[in-house]
Amino acid sequence: MLALLSVTLPVRAATVSGGNMIINLDRDALAAAIALDATPAPSMYLEEFFDAQAANSRTFSQILEDHIVPGVAEIPATNLSFAVNGSQVSNLTGRFGKPTTIDFDPAHFESSVSGAIGLAGVLRYRIDIDSTHNRILSGDYTLEYDANKVDAGSGRSGWTLYNHVSFVAESFNLFNVVMDLANGSLILTGDLGLGEGYDHLSGSRGALVGDFRLETAVVPLPPALGLFASGLLALGMRRFTKGERG
Repeated sequence: MLALLSVTLPVRAATVSGGNMIINLDRDALAAAIALDATPAPSMYLEEFFDAQAANSRTFSQILEDHIVPGVAEIPATNLSFAVNGSQVSNLTGRFGKPTTIDFDPAHFESSVSGAIGLAGVLRYRIDIDSTHNRILSGDYTLEYDANKVDAGSGRSGWTLYNHVSFVAESFNLFNVVMDLANGSLILTGDLGLGEGYDHLSGSRGALVGDFRLETAVVPLPPALGLFASGLLALGMRRFTKGERG
């Protein structure tokens, strides 16, 4: 008997393709949410941003060391664009960009969604400590949904941005999210709250430090995939029936 006997297929399977996620960080809120402050400078600020093109052409070491903007001064932390990855990703040394694997039934999103939206881009922060290890990377994100994380009281949604640079952690939990799933697109807007990935910096978990907008196209999965799986399912059932008779 084939294992696919236990598979339940969505009635209207779909995925997403293209588009981007725009992040706007509130530099004052971010600095206030991190309890590291050795000098009058902000406790943490954005030093570099590598968009999809810049990030995908660099190794981990280059992301850590390269300067697109000369010097180590603070750069604007708004309108940061992370491109939605395709279904396949090629990584250079030390990088862990993730493909987009999300699928769902648009008519029953919360009960059917699985997988993740891969996002290309990396933030490099500088933190205010007297150390040579004063740079923090965050990026190679996946955006994932888990209904169990919804908290109506705080406004936390089921959406989380997971960091995959160096280690996997909840970088941002998304709050006050509005989802528009219509006319062939998926649009999410809301606020960014610090996730557990900033705990090692004495971050204030859940502190709102910015906002975001994700816009991507909804693409139906080819019906042939469902027919193929259904055919295997029927084949498994026939083999099981034959075995029972023997």
